[in-house]
Parts: sequence; structure tokens; C-alpha cells
Amino acid sequence: MSPKAKHIPDDARRTSICLTAEENAAINWISEARRIRKESRWTMNCILVDALWYFLERTEGKTKDHMREMIPTRPPDELQSKVTEMPKPKNNR
Repeated sequence: MSPKAKHIPDDARRTSICLTAEENAAINWISEARRIRKESRWTMNCILVDALWYFLERTEGKTKDHMREMIPTRPPDELQSKVTEMPKPKNNR
């Protein structure tokens, strides 16, 4: 059995949404239709992201490239992790 392909990018931020029963049923229907067609993007996250980009392109006239240009770039030094190693406690036994 092969591992499931990763669907969420590393730089994605977790959010929470609330769906009505009808909205949840619609997402489930899309998910099952995509599974039947053996598409790789059948998860709720993928469906909502695809819908977002479809809406932005069709209704607002914005592409992924337009959105990338709007995001301010960070200097390379800020991209590094700011993890501090904590010293191990001394064992007093």
C-alpha cells in the first residue's frame, strides 16, 4: 500500500470554517465524483481551494500570479526558523 500524497503545502495556515448541511452535502458530492474519476484532488481542502481560485479567476479577474505579486516578500534571513534549543535539565539522582 503506497502512502497518501500530500495535499496541503508546507506554508499553508490552518483555518476553521463552518458549513451548512447543504454545503457539506455539495462538497461530499464533489469529492465522490472526483474519486470516481480517480482525480487526486478529492479532499475537502482541495475542493475549497479549487473553488476559491475558480471564483477569483472568473468573477474577480485575478490569477494566482496576480495574488503572488500582492504578497510582500520577506528577506531571506526571516525565512529561517527561529527555534531556540532548550538545555536538558540536570538529573539530580
